[in-house]
Amino acid sequence: MYVRASFTSLFTAAKRADNLRENRRKFSREDTGEMAEIIVDLTGHTIECVVHNISDGGAMIEACINPLPERPILNYKKRGIRKLFRVVWSDGINSGIEFIRDEPELILVSQSNKVL
Repeated sequence: MYVRASFTSLFTAAKRADNLRENRRKFSREDTGEMAEIIVDLTGHTIECVVHNISDGGAMIEACINPLPERPILNYKKRGIRKLFRVVWSDGINSGIEFIRDEPELILVSQSNKVL
C-alpha cells in the first residue's frame, strides 16, 4: 500500500508540473512536421528546416546548422508565414524559436535585385 501511494503521489506531481509548463505558454501549439526554410542573410540565401510545431509566438524547428545565424527569418510558404525570429533554446539540431513582433518587416533583395 505504501509503495502504491508513493507512485500515485509521484505521478500526480509529474502531471501537475506538466500542466504548469503548458499553462505558462502564451499560445497553443499545433504539431506540423512540415518543411519550411530559413532565410539566413539579406541576399536571400536559405537553408531547409522542419517545423515540428508552431504557435502565434514561435515554433520548434529542426535545421542542419547550429548555431543559427543572427536575425534569421522563417519562411513557411505552405502557411503564408514569414517572420523574423530569435533562438530561445537549442539542443543541437532542434531549436525553440520566438517570433519577433516589434521589428519592422524586412524587404529582402536577391542577387538579381528582385524583391523577395
